Amino acid sequence: MKRVAAALAAGALSLSGAALVGLGTASATGTTTTTAAPTTTTTAGPTTTTTLGPPIQGTANVPVYMNVDTVVGGGGTGILKAAIGCAQTNEFYVGQTVVFRMSGVNVATGGTPLTPKNVISANVVIPGVATPAPMNYGNHGTVAFWTYGWNTTGYPTLGVVNFQIVVTTKAVPAVTKLHRVKVGKRYVMRRYIVKPAVPGKTYTYTQAGTATPSQLTLNAIPAA
Repeated sequence: MKRVAAALAAGALSLSGAALVGLGTASATGTTTTTAAPTTTTTAGPTTTTTLGPPIQGTANVPVYMNVDTVVGGGGTGILKAAIGCAQTNEFYVGQTVVFRMSGVNVATGGTPLTPKNVISANVVIPGVATPAPMNYGNHGTVAFWTYGWNTTGYPTLGVVNFQIVVTTKAVPAVTKLHRVKVGKRYVMRRYIVKPAVPGKTYTYTQAGTATPSQLTLNAIPAA
């Protein structure tokens, strides 16, 4: 911040109804500027210790990373009609459509995006719903990701819905290459592994452990 020194013949200046006094006074030999020294006050506070919880993705190496959120689906009437379709939220009325969205990468294969090329199945598991719901991979705007729309009409339980998203990846075979090597007095062809095989596995996303206001929640329709 720039400091501006001002010389005032009258010794006071009124600005927007406030009097600023002592910025400078005029004398016969020149202008003298008085600047108040800043005052620093240090208050000793209590020492607190915060114990951090484990990372939400766990403490082991993460072979697959998933980014998951929920948005409200369009449609409905009255209070169930979404003001804006696909608006990101975790608070819904029973009768609205919850759209689960998921994207991710397979870290084990070098950060390959999760698509039908390397995913056997991607399902949403909802408590109280017997059959896991398959997610669809498709375009949304100019990008593609996984989605599933759940119509909550008739769902019997209010409050937090501890859903899961379960992804099973395809196995990736090893990448090998033949090399001509000399053994004794002759040359033979031997195969070497360039990239090791990556087995297909099942991975699960869960919102468990996050703060309650951040979890998918179903609410009763307000009484008229």
